[in-house]
Amino acid sequence: MNTIRFIEKYIIWALIIMISIVLVISVLDLVYQIFIHFRNAPNHIPELKLLVEFFSMFLIILIGIELLETIKAYLKDDVIHVEIVVLVAIIAVARKVIILDYDKTDAMTLIGMAALILGLAGAYYLIKRSDLKLKIKAEDKR
Repeated sequence: MNTIRFIEKYIIWALIIMISIVLVISVLDLVYQIFIHFRNAPNHIPELKLLVEFFSMFLIILIGIELLETIKAYLKDDVIHVEIVVLVAIIAVARKVIILDYDKTDAMTLIGMAALILGLAGAYYLIKRSDLKLKIKAEDKR
């Protein structure tokens, strides 16, 4: 069992390193893309399509950061933190909603995404509420 735990720790560290490298490259690429746009058109406000691309890249980086936090929390506590996983899902769905072409999306897909957002928001609310109740109980025991 110690061997498995040892291998698991190295895999987790490898994931942390790989995600960190991808995040650094992604941030540098985003900075480069923004720099190129404003160098080529310094007095020009980016069109909506380009802004959506930039925001999509921002959110992808944010998702990567949250995934990194999830892995670090697992390494530290040896437990997957559901709150962080739900936050990653909320950010991913928000990204999808931002880049969605509403003219080409059917109504059932939109209803499904709305249900997904409501479900994730409800889950996050319940997680936060249960954390608050646990904190109150812990304070009452003191």
